[in-house]
Amino acid sequence: MMDRFLKNNTLVKIMSAVLAVLLWLIVHQSDESTTSTGLTSQPQQQLEKKVEVMYDERNFSLVNDPKVTLTLRGSYLDIMNAVAQGDSIKAVADASKLGVGVHEVPVYVTGAPSGVSIENTKVKVELEAVENREFPVQLRMKGKPGEGMVAGDALVSPKTVIVTGAKSALNSVDQVVAQISLDEAKEAIQTSVPLTAVDKAGKQVEGVRLSRDRAEVSVPIVKPSKSVPLRLQFKGELAPGYAVQSVEQSGTVTLYGSADTLAKIDSFPAPVIDLTGLSKTTKLTLTLTEAEGVTGIQPKQIAVEVVIVEATKRTFTDIPVKVTGLKAGESYKLLGSSDLVTVTVEGAKNKLDALTAQDINALLDLSNQPAGEGEVRVVVTTPSFVKTVEVTPPTLKLEIKK
Repeated sequence: MMDRFLKNNTLVKIMSAVLAVLLWLIVHQSDESTTSTGLTSQPQQQLEKKVEVMYDERNFSLVNDPKVTLTLRGSYLDIMNAVAQGDSIKAVADASKLGVGVHEVPVYVTGAPSGVSIENTKVKVELEAVENREFPVQLRMKGKPGEGMVAGDALVSPKTVIVTGAKSALNSVDQVVAQISLDEAKEAIQTSVPLTAVDKAGKQVEGVRLSRDRAEVSVPIVKPSKSVPLRLQFKGELAPGYAVQSVEQSGTVTLYGSADTLAKIDSFPAPVIDLTGLSKTTKLTLTLTEAEGVTGIQPKQIAVEVVIVEATKRTFTDIPVKVTGLKAGESYKLLGSSDLVTVTVEGAKNKLDALTAQDINALLDLSNQPAGEGEVRVVVTTPSFVKTVEVTPPTLKLEIKK
């Protein structure tokens, strides 16, 4: 029964008021004795209240929330009743016609019980001009999605909000944030979250209003992916007299796997295309297979078209021969010949027209050449689908000295 009594807020307030008044009577008993004139002083009690300020909220902002200490006078019973009903007593200050600055405004009280008088008092009210500033909405994502998943690019609406308040309050605003949790998420998140104006320490700024109090947030939760070009591979020789003019393929491929694996991949190998004996344009469908660490590929098939045309030839003169593979401490000397060669290449006309002498590399590989005199074959490298058909002279005579 005592528990039920203590849970009754009204009874507890009344008992608290009774005890407060009794304590007051004991403390102030001497003050209540008969005065020399035969009169008894009137009981009084102080009550602190927050002041409700009436002001032009469209153009001004209230700095701080003023409070006032009210002095209640009346009989013991009336005061006890007033204290018990303290929540119904309201302190109001009318600053509706005042502008920027600090003002001393009279306080009027409503809701006081009959038999209780309250002394007139004033309160200081400070008003600042209202300003508006636009802030972008910053999304803060906490936690990590479920295993093997990552968060994609989030969408937030609205992207910006107008923050309204006194200049002093607006100066404290660093960001407007929306916060969501990604903990163990395995599918897209679509939710509405509150917007909060915060300072540089991340603490909420009081005394400002936002044009929107919530934001709609959408966050895709997906497997890690990466789009990379397809790396085509070829083998075999076309039919004599033919060349590859171009190879067309249908775009890039998207790979799925761990973030660490995908970070190491810049291109994805396609199955090897066999050109052996081809003499006309050929269309192929390549089926891609997953590699180590890659858990998925989209699309799984790629269309490839190899455009084949009749080959033409072109000859480049005075191609310089570069020497590679010379061991430390060795030197070489060409014997009775120039270090320039003539190279004839074969390929599709469009590729040969675009070819320059700088695209052709003539090399002498001396890595396995013994000391002394000897002849070394000239090796020529050319761009893809351009074939070397003749090198003049095919070998160069030289002497290697240690």
